[in-house]
Amino acid sequence: MTDQSEFSSRAALCRKLAQREPSNGMFWMAEAEKWSRLSKETPHGGSCDEIDPGVLARLLAQSTRLLFILA
Repeated sequence: MTDQSEFSSRAALCRKLAQREPSNGMFWMAEAEKWSRLSKETPHGGSCDEIDPGVLARLLAQSTRLLFILA
């Protein structure tokens, strides 16, 4: 599992790359912002309270197909 300190390290690396590669600076700063946001989020525990509706729909569709195959 990736922890917050690794996200912070990735953000710092992207900032350094933005300084070293001015032609790609906007890209690296966008990446740094993404990693920085992830580092500030609270980590999720072992359990998940909510399931994304899209994931739930895909799981339901897959289980339905499996039932038809087994029948």
